[in-house]
Amino acid sequence: MPEETSAGSAGVAANSPDTRSRRRGFTLPGWLDHFNKHDLKIVFRCWVAVWVATILMFIGPALHSIGIATFFGSLLLYIVPPAGILFVYLLGALSLLFGMCLAWAWGLIMMKAALAARPGWQTQEKLLALEKAAGAQAQQTGHSPSWVTQELIHNGFMLDARVTVIFFVLSCLFVYFMARLRAANPKFTLAEMFGNIVLDLFLLFGPGLPSWTGSLGKLLVEPGAIGIALGFICCLLFFPQSTSYAVLAQMEKLIRMGEGAFQCTRDRLASEKTDLDRMEGVKAKAIGAYRALHPMMKFLPLDVSRGRWSADDVKGLLEPVRGVMMAQVALLDFHIARRRAEIKLEALKSPSDGSQDEGRLDGMNPEDEKEQDTSRKGIARCRPRENVDMMHALTAPELGAIRSRVLEALRDTTDEILQVFSEAVTVVADSIHVVNTRRWFGEYPEDRYKELLSRCEKTVDRLRRARQTFITDTPDRLIECHQDLFNASGQLKSPELLGPHALQSLVRGIVIEERIFSSAIAMESLLEKVLHLSQTRTKHRLWFPIGFRYAISWVTDGREGAPMANSSIGTGDDPDAVEELTKEAYRQLRISRGYGSARRQGRVSRIVRGIWGWLTNTGGMYALRMVIVTIATAIPAVLPSTAGFFYRERGIWGVITAQIGVLTYMADFAFSFLGRLIGTVIGGVIGMVAWYIGSGHGPGNPYGMAAITAVATLILIWGRLFLPPPFVSGAIMAGVTFSLVIGFSYDDGHIQTYGLPGRVTVLLGLVAAFVVQVFPRPPSASRHIRKTLANTIRTLSDHYALLLSHWDCASDRSAVDVVAVQISLSVVESLLALQGPIGLLKLELSLDAFDRRTLGQVQRLCQDINQALGHLLTLSGTLPISFQTRLVQTTGILDDLTIGNVMAVLGVIEQALKTGMRCRSGCRRRC
Repeated sequence: MPEETSAGSAGVAANSPDTRSRRRGFTLPGWLDHFNKHDLKIVFRCWVAVWVATILMFIGPALHSIGIATFFGSLLLYIVPPAGILFVYLLGALSLLFGMCLAWAWGLIMMKAALAARPGWQTQEKLLALEKAAGAQAQQTGHSPSWVTQELIHNGFMLDARVTVIFFVLSCLFVYFMARLRAANPKFTLAEMFGNIVLDLFLLFGPGLPSWTGSLGKLLVEPGAIGIALGFICCLLFFPQSTSYAVLAQMEKLIRMGEGAFQCTRDRLASEKTDLDRMEGVKAKAIGAYRALHPMMKFLPLDVSRGRWSADDVKGLLEPVRGVMMAQVALLDFHIARRRAEIKLEALKSPSDGSQDEGRLDGMNPEDEKEQDTSRKGIARCRPRENVDMMHALTAPELGAIRSRVLEALRDTTDEILQVFSEAVTVVADSIHVVNTRRWFGEYPEDRYKELLSRCEKTVDRLRRARQTFITDTPDRLIECHQDLFNASGQLKSPELLGPHALQSLVRGIVIEERIFSSAIAMESLLEKVLHLSQTRTKHRLWFPIGFRYAISWVTDGREGAPMANSSIGTGDDPDAVEELTKEAYRQLRISRGYGSARRQGRVSRIVRGIWGWLTNTGGMYALRMVIVTIATAIPAVLPSTAGFFYRERGIWGVITAQIGVLTYMADFAFSFLGRLIGTVIGGVIGMVAWYIGSGHGPGNPYGMAAITAVATLILIWGRLFLPPPFVSGAIMAGVTFSLVIGFSYDDGHIQTYGLPGRVTVLLGLVAAFVVQVFPRPPSASRHIRKTLANTIRTLSDHYALLLSHWDCASDRSAVDVVAVQISLSVVESLLALQGPIGLLKLELSLDAFDRRTLGQVQRLCQDINQALGHLLTLSGTLPISFQTRLVQTTGILDDLTIGNVMAVLGVIEQALKTGMRCRSGCRRRC
C-alpha cells in the first residue's frame, strides 16, 4: 500500500520542532507544535472521516434510513480515530465490532429468556390493555394510536418484575465478564466499552417491549459499522501507512535522538554543570521511542508494502538499533549519576541554598523542599565529623587541578570520534528516510542512493579510524595527567602515598572512555547493517505477508501494548498475580530445603481460597464496581414511575457515561473525572455555539450545520490527536458531547421522536461513577505502584544473582549478555511507565505510608541499581579472568557477607513495599 512521502531529509530537518522554534524565536506548547507535513496529513485523514460521519445526520435519506443514532458513527470516530497504521486500526475496529456484536447476540438471548418468564396469556392481556389505553388516549389528545402506543410503552406500561429481573441478572453477567476480560487484557478495552453500550439498549428498553425485537441492537451497530467503514476508507485513501513505514519512521526518530546523548557528552566535557533535567529527558525520550517499536514489530510479518527493504530486513535492524540505544543510555546514565553526585556535594557545602536541581533530584516539587532540607540537616548532624572530612578530601585543590587536566585531555581525544558519531547518526537516519519515502510514486533518482551509499562507506571507515585513534590516545593522555601517581617503573605508588581519592579522576576518565568505545562499537554495527542493506537491496518491489503467529501472540498477550497507544497504569504484569507466584515459589523453596512442610488443605478449602482471591483482586473489584454502577443507573429505566422520565431525558447516556467513567485505580479516576467533566462542558459549549451559528433558532439548516461542524470538528480532532495522554479522555469526552448535542438537536427537528435531547444526563453519569469509585473504599493506585516497585526489587535481586553466578566464568557469555539486556530493558520500561501514575498520586486521597515523594525516590534508586547491575554484568563478559579475579579480591563482590547484606537489604525493601510498612523514625539510623 502507498506510504507517506516527504521532501527528504533536508525537509525533515527544516520542519523539526527545534528548527521551527528557533526560526520563530519562541516555543509553542507541544499539543500545538504539529504544523508539519506528517501530522497535518493525519489530521486531514481523521477530520475527513469524522466530518463525513457527521454530515450523514444532515442528509435526509441517510438520517431516516439509519435512525436517530446516526451521530453514533462520528462519536465512535472521536474515540477510535484512523490516525495510525491501517492494520492496527482494523484490529481495533474489529475488536470494537466484536464487542458490539457479542452484546447484540447476548441481548437477543436474554430477551428471549426474559420474555419467556411471563406466561403468554398474561402478555396477551397486557397487549389488549395497551391497545385499549392507546385508543382512549388517542381520542383525547388527537395523536395517532401508534404514537400513543409508543409513548405508553416507553412510560413502562408493559413492565413486569419477572422479565426485569432476568434482564438484569443476565446483563450483569455480561458486564462482569467483559470487565474481567478488560482487566486481564487491556486490548479488549474497546470491546468491553462498546459491548456495554449495545447491551444497555437491551437492559434499559428490553423489559418494556411487548414482544421479541431482534433489530434493537441495529440502532447502534449500524451507525457504528458505518463509522468504522469511513475510518477504514480514509486510512486507505488518504496517506496510508504500512507497518514497515511506521517502524522505519520510528527507528529514524530514535536514531536522530542519539545526537542528544553525544551533545550531552560534549557539554559535560566542556563544563560539568549540565542541566540534569535535560539529560534525564533525553534518556526518557530515547527509551520511550524504543518502547513504541515493540508493538509495531509484531505486525511486520503481516505487512504489505512496496519498497527496497522487506519486513525481515526491517526486523534485522532492531538489534543494532537497540545496541546503539543501550550504549547511549549507558553514557547518559554515567553523566546523570555524576551530576547527581555533584548536586549532593554542593548541598553539603551550603545546605541552606536549596537549589532547584537539588529538589528535582528526588523527584520532588518545590513544596516538598522544606521537608527535604529538614531531613538532610538531621542526617548531617548525625555524622558531622565524617562530612567535614569527606568535603575536605573531595575539594582538595590538587584534585581540582587534576580534574581540569583530565577534562581537557578527554575533550581533545573525544572531539573527532564525537564528530564522527554525529555524522553517523545523520547518515543512518538519512538512509532510512530515503528508503522509507517515495515508495510508490516519484522515486528518488539512483544518484541519491549512490550518494548515501558512498557517505555510509566513508563514515564506516572514518569511524573505524577514529575508534582506533581514540582507544590508543586516550589511555596515554589519562596516564599523562596522573603521572605523579606512578613510580619510575610505571607502577602505582603505595596507597599511603596516594591518598583516598587520588584515582578518582583517572577512574572517571576510564569509565567515559569505555562508554564512548561501547557506543563506537554499537554505531559501527548499525552502519555496517545499513551499508549491507544499501548494497544488496537496490530495487523497489512489492513485499507480501510472511506469517500470522506474531500478531496472534500480540492479541493474546495482555502485557503487550498497542502501537502508538497511550500507556496507562495497569497495562503491565498484575502485581497481585506476581506476588502470589512469588509467595508460592518461596513456599516451594522452603519445602525443598527442609524448612517447612507442604500445606495440608482440603480440596474445598483450596477452591474457596482460590475463588475468594479471584473475586477480590484488582480485576474482580473493578468488575464488581462496573456491575454496581450499571444496576444503580439502570434501575430508573425499569420502574413504572420513572421509566417515562428516563426515556424522555435520554438516560441511556448517563448509564453509558457512568460505565465508561469507572476505572481501575483512584488516581487515574480522579484525573480522568476532572478531564471528562471539563471535556463535557467544553464539548457542550462548542456544540451549542455551532448549533446557533449554523441554525439560529430554527430546526437545523443542513448546509449551515455542515459548514460549521467542519470547523468545530477540526478543533476537536486536533485536541483528540495531540493533547498530552493524561488529557486524552477529556478530549474524547468533548467530541462525544459535541456529537450528542448536535445529533439530538437535529433529530429533534427532523425525526419524530419521543423525548428530549437530554444534555445533562452525561454529567449525572459522571457523578454516579464518582460515587461508585469512592465508596466504600477507593481503589488505591499507591498500592499498585508499591507492589509494582516490590516486583521490580525482586527482578533486581534476580539480576544480582545472575551477575554473581556468571562472574569469573569462562564459558560463552553471548546468551547471558542477551538476558542481561532484556532484564535491564524490561526494568527500565516498567519504571518509566510508573512516572505518570506517580505524578497522579497528588490527586489521590490515601493513608498509605509511602507518599508520592517517597515512591518517586524509590523509582529513581531502582533505576540506578538496574543501570549499575546491567552494565557490570555486561562488563564481566569482556574482562579477562585474571582481571575479574583481581576485581573480586579488591572489592569483595563474591564475599558471603557482602552478598548476604545486599540480598537482605533488597528483601527488606521488597517486603516493606509489599506490606506498606515504613521504618520507624527511631530505627532509621540502624537501617
